[in-house]
Amino acid sequence: MTQFFFGNWTTRIYLFAVALAAVILIGGQLAAGDHEPSTAAIYLIGLTAPVSVIFAPFFLLGDGWQAVAMLWLSATAGTLLNTVLINTIVGQAGGLRSHRA
Repeated sequence: MTQFFFGNWTTRIYLFAVALAAVILIGGQLAAGDHEPSTAAIYLIGLTAPVSVIFAPFFLLGDGWQAVAMLWLSATAGTLLNTVLINTIVGQAGGLRSHRA
């Protein structure tokens, strides 16, 4: 499983960017004393698109714990899907490179 998530540099950079956006979002919430997601959630939604964009209208229109849960669940699902896609694309490119040699 570690090889899946941290197997190549592209995936590591992507996961670092998502983690950084999540830390900024949580830090902003703690600094403001508000538990509702702020506009910093747009970075997290943008990094985990397309899955999180599908659920973003529910997050933007909702209020309370359901909107927060929808944001974090859609961001998690988007991160997992994008990790699979990045590993597939990089794996295919690596396979093409080894066949040519």
